[in-house]
Amino acid sequence: MFGSELLSGVVLTTFTSVKMPGSILGPIAKILGQVYNMLFNGLYGVMNVGVLGIAIIIFTLIVKIILFPLMVKQQKSSFKMQLLQPEIEKIKNKYKGKTDQLSQQKMTMEMQDFQKKNGINLMGGCLPLLIQLPILYALFYLFQNAYVYVDVIGQNYTDIANAILQIPQDVRMEVFGPYAQAFVDHYKNVAIIKSNGFDLSQLNDVVMLVNYLGADAWTSILDQLGTNGTSLVALLATKNNIETFLFIPLVSSAGLKWPGILIPIFAAITTFAQSKLTMMMTPSANNDPNNPAMAMTKTMTYVMPFMMGFFCISMPAGLGLYWTISNLIGVIQQVILQKHYKKKFMGEAEQNG
Repeated sequence: MFGSELLSGVVLTTFTSVKMPGSILGPIAKILGQVYNMLFNGLYGVMNVGVLGIAIIIFTLIVKIILFPLMVKQQKSSFKMQLLQPEIEKIKNKYKGKTDQLSQQKMTMEMQDFQKKNGINLMGGCLPLLIQLPILYALFYLFQNAYVYVDVIGQNYTDIANAILQIPQDVRMEVFGPYAQAFVDHYKNVAIIKSNGFDLSQLNDVVMLVNYLGADAWTSILDQLGTNGTSLVALLATKNNIETFLFIPLVSSAGLKWPGILIPIFAAITTFAQSKLTMMMTPSANNDPNNPAMAMTKTMTYVMPFMMGFFCISMPAGLGLYWTISNLIGVIQQVILQKHYKKKFMGEAEQNG
């Protein structure tokens, strides 16, 4: 068992998380973690409650601002497709009924030349999503292991772990032992657990356990500890104030209970809203029921919300909050850009007409 003087001297950067990103996502998570940590520290200086949630909202806004130029290109290309749809239909009609390979190749080349000439990039709509995927994966690790990336949370977890280690060993093993066993069972196939095992007298292991335990578990633990848990009360109150946003713990999985279930629900609703808006903005010719691409788009419009809602149940609620806010901002951006380009291109069409 460590001495208290050694425990208090452990540096936060020596934390080992159970599940960390690999060599590709690791650097992305580290950079995002540094940005998020600076943002969090700035907010924590002026508020003590709901900081994690407010920081996520502002962080999401920053990410959307950075990706905004790609959004502009996507919307510009999409609206041009709508305006030039009659010309595209002429090319399609030119090869109507010609199903041989040579005719199909000619039609494809003519379509590509037409799109290139008019500055239409069909891949533009995929690029923002492709860029967001590694960000989402990195944020998953960030919110799941917030104590590794956010100094204030890391210090709070260290203080809680130190307080636990000051509890008499027999009481500590009796109360925390079952939770430690559940932790090991949950992560038994993770390399660090397989190689190092788990020890309730080791600071780093206790910190990981603190990260693993949810609000319900802490309530039960305090009841069992009685007076032995007095030193934990204030520290856990600080943990709750930092991590809870609108009564939802953001570092824990959202789950199916109230109010956490609101995160998957809103994630699903906003995903549907953005997908539906995107589909409405696609060229009218794509409404052809025989068009496989349009059939896939319609399917994904209704399937994606359920998928995201399902994923957000088991993900850290903070990630679900990020996705929801990102969708809301995306809808606003789409509406504004659609109005802008409609006015711009319609005006140009009138002048050329």
